[in-house]
Amino acid sequence: MLIGLSFKLLKLKVRSKGCASCTLTAVRHLLKIPGVKGVRAVGDYLIVVMDPSVDHNRVLNNEELNLYYRVVHWEVVEEAPHGFKLSNG
Repeated sequence: MLIGLSFKLLKLKVRSKGCASCTLTAVRHLLKIPGVKGVRAVGDYLIVVMDPSVDHNRVLNNEELNLYYRVVHWEVVEEAPHGFKLSNG
């Protein structure tokens, strides 16, 4: 399913400040941020699905996320990455 204009996608590469294998627990932190609708892991990246009206800086500057993780790369993407699927439900 293609993502329409009703979503904004933020592609993040994060590193844990503690355990290197614990980056997927960042999903829990991301899902608590207002305006974040979902998070999927795609390769080394986390794809954050957001309301289109939400500024991506709300995610990047989130205190709780930055307490445990360091964002090493990010970009707002226009199209879903290869292999990314978003379904209802």
